[in-house]
Amino acid sequence: MKICLVQYNPYYPKMGMMDAYNEVVASYNWGFAALGQQVEHRINHFNPEALNIVFGASIPMQLGLIDSFPDNTIFVNLERYSHRNLANTSAAYVASKYQIWDYSTSNLVAWNAIATRHPVYHAPVSYAPNLEKISHDVEQDIDVLYYGKVMNSRFNLLAEISKMREDLTGLSVTTLSNIWGQQRDDFIARAKIVFNPSEGNIFEIVRVSYLMSNKKAVICTPVPDMEIEDDIRTVLRFVPPEQLFENCNALVENASTRTEYALACYEVFKQRDVRQVIQNFFG
Repeated sequence: MKICLVQYNPYYPKMGMMDAYNEVVASYNWGFAALGQQVEHRINHFNPEALNIVFGASIPMQLGLIDSFPDNTIFVNLERYSHRNLANTSAAYVASKYQIWDYSTSNLVAWNAIATRHPVYHAPVSYAPNLEKISHDVEQDIDVLYYGKVMNSRFNLLAEISKMREDLTGLSVTTLSNIWGQQRDDFIARAKIVFNPSEGNIFEIVRVSYLMSNKKAVICTPVPDMEIEDDIRTVLRFVPPEQLFENCNALVENASTRTEYALACYEVFKQRDVRQVIQNFFG
């Protein structure tokens, strides 16, 4: 079986908004190859002679390309559909024609409420060794790193983390926006802590899994009734806004505690094997 992993990014190479999927795609690339399959990765076009696994349906849908895919195409959804009515949406149209893989059990409820061509397959975000790319041999001169959009709610949390103490010293906070690949990874390597402000009803496992795979200490904020898998919930630290500075500062000042925490997260996530996700579907 020949596998083609497809990403669509109409802004490529100038902007990398769809590069948020890169690490998940990389994990599948490794998984299929490790299982002995011939696999390739393409941007903005598929392979008509292969089984195409497409990450994100919204772009080809907007471009009017969705009907051009072969009938056996698999679309992988990494967006939040939980508690949404998908009837008469573009997502419903895609599901009526193609196989859907979804990372979230909450999303499955939304899919199951509409007519789909095949039962939607739960494909949790999982570990692959090729995700371990962050250097640990550089100086960690950034206390706290946040990468993503800086909206008012997130800005207020970042301000809480960086607040000054009585001795006029505080935590250094670095923010990145639309920075991907090696440039982003260089900043991650320099950071003692990476901050993930949780929002919505599904935990940001796509983002955080990469950090766990690279033994980075992650601090998150809690959201009531947010879907988060039990293995992740038991190991990650979810800190209320009013306690962010205290918790981040404790990890910044204690390298051994920070290392132990990051290693514990790594060991938990490593138990997820992307090969098993693939094998469970294909039998």
